[in-house]
Amino acid sequence: MNYLTHYLVDHKKDKPLYNFGLALPDLVNVSQRGWKTSKENTFYTSSNHVKEIWEGYQQHLIADAAFHNIPLFTTHSKRIRMELEKAGLSAPGVRLFFAAHVLLEMLIDRHIVKTRKPMVDEFYNDINFVNEPVINSFFVESGTQMPPNFLEFFNRFRESKYLFEYEKDSGLFYSLNRLLGRAKQPAYTTEEQREAFYNLVHKEEAFLEGEIEEFFTEMGVNN
Repeated sequence: MNYLTHYLVDHKKDKPLYNFGLALPDLVNVSQRGWKTSKENTFYTSSNHVKEIWEGYQQHLIADAAFHNIPLFTTHSKRIRMELEKAGLSAPGVRLFFAAHVLLEMLIDRHIVKTRKPMVDEFYNDINFVNEPVINSFFVESGTQMPPNFLEFFNRFRESKYLFEYEKDSGLFYSLNRLLGRAKQPAYTTEEQREAFYNLVHKEEAFLEGEIEEFFTEMGVNN
């Protein structure tokens, strides 16, 4: 799951640090791919703030593991991989399963942006509550060095509110290319690839809309 899906499914009202924790694994993985804490399931802390972030962090991992085993993910990530290939988006060096995985999760977040904008505002309000000393404390007490430039990246992320750009085809295209680049895979650069991508996005969001809403209902999400 991506940022907004984690928030929609698992956020807690009036718990911004917990909700920041829900986003943290994805935030640090973008800042430094493959980053993990040195702690496994739990650690002692006297700080309620750090504990709250850790609980959100752990819930993210639990939710991702469950999501990657449900039909919405297993069926459609494989199908989208084939659709990418049919659309001529199997560029040399691009791992299509990775691209399909990322695109499916971004399409679910795009659906949230289009149908639940107030929830996106709440997401940004919560992460804007988090200050740098609390973030520093989390990394210190988790026993892991903060990724270089993480605070700079995080501050840009929350200031730009870029997830709203998922509503635009160009925003989704840009985001997928950025993630491909961070995974050391080539970006889609030609106009033919851009057009094929836009066409695929329109086709997939229409195809997936009903199943996305069914998933939200199963997870107890209210409109």
